[in-house]
Amino acid sequence: MRLVDSSPALAQVARELSGQPVLFIDTEFESTRDGRTLCLLQVSSGERVYLVDPLRVPKLDPLIPVFANPEVEWVLHAGQQDVLLLREQFNLRETPRIFDTQIAWGLLGPEPSVSLAYLQFRLLGLRAGKAHQADDWKRRPLPQSQLEYAASDIEQLPALRAALSERLSAKGRLPALFDACHEALAPSQEPPPLLSLESFRNAWQLGAPSQAALEALIGWYNAQPAGGRIAAPAPKAMLAIASRLPETADELCRIKGVPMGFGKRHGAALAALVREAARSAQSEGFRPIDPEPYATFREIRLDAYLTTLRAEVCAQLELAPELALPMRVLRQLRGELLQGGSALSALPGWRGEVMGDAVKAHLERHPPPL
Repeated sequence: MRLVDSSPALAQVARELSGQPVLFIDTEFESTRDGRTLCLLQVSSGERVYLVDPLRVPKLDPLIPVFANPEVEWVLHAGQQDVLLLREQFNLRETPRIFDTQIAWGLLGPEPSVSLAYLQFRLLGLRAGKAHQADDWKRRPLPQSQLEYAASDIEQLPALRAALSERLSAKGRLPALFDACHEALAPSQEPPPLLSLESFRNAWQLGAPSQAALEALIGWYNAQPAGGRIAAPAPKAMLAIASRLPETADELCRIKGVPMGFGKRHGAALAALVREAARSAQSEGFRPIDPEPYATFREIRLDAYLTTLRAEVCAQLELAPELALPMRVLRQLRGELLQGGSALSALPGWRGEVMGDAVKAHLERHPPPL
């Protein structure tokens, strides 16, 4: 273990870690209303553990090439906050390959969220104490016992990685691990989906002018590139715009949910679009939308069916249900089945590779109640 609390020492560590294929990482940080403060960075290539003190050496620039190396692999435990902090600290647009030991464990059994100490006990037979888990990491100097505790958080990561890799390889799931880690810890921002009138539950309450305005807004929204849709008002705000039919940019900007910057850039054009659509609407022949039910027994039965499918498939394959089939994926499965589509289309990537055959077999043995 080596404490790194000076710029020359940091430069030396950067040289020693440069080009290493694997980095074992942990962080200690404090969270406040103003955000997170990185208090300690623990890093190792598998031999010596370095404890980098960002409060004593605030400029960690020498480590940027080390952490930004696209060929390196980061190994962490429950690393969501760690990855976010490191991306912010080093201004990383892309994240290297990640091996999260907690996610790896979830690909081998029913437990999606476990402590590092628990995993060390299960895989290595080691019992770790909890003496410093709630310590103040901002105080300086840090006592030796606290530094030793911080170092211990990554000392066993090489052995955990080896044990988990062996088990994952035996099941053919090692490639799936890296995809699952990227999805959970370094997700790419998916563009918002295209909209239709069915995207607005309360559109049935609109009269002819407002419905025409909403349809015009939907057309405008769907024509935007992905970045434009991300910056646009949320559907709830779009419905409010269509309901209130603002005449000017100022009126549009006062509607709750319209971002100020967006309103300044696009308010005049959208107000004109809404005005024209409302004035062109024809009351004759207007067909109001009927409201959709909030729930049906068909949907209730399908939800129960999918809950059973998740439990049975995950038990068969020895996967943590919350990792393999989280609620967002179940909602996608539900939507595909209700629309008469293929449930497997809701399981792209690693989920399809790991679970596709088992899900298909379950659907064939036990057809959904549609």
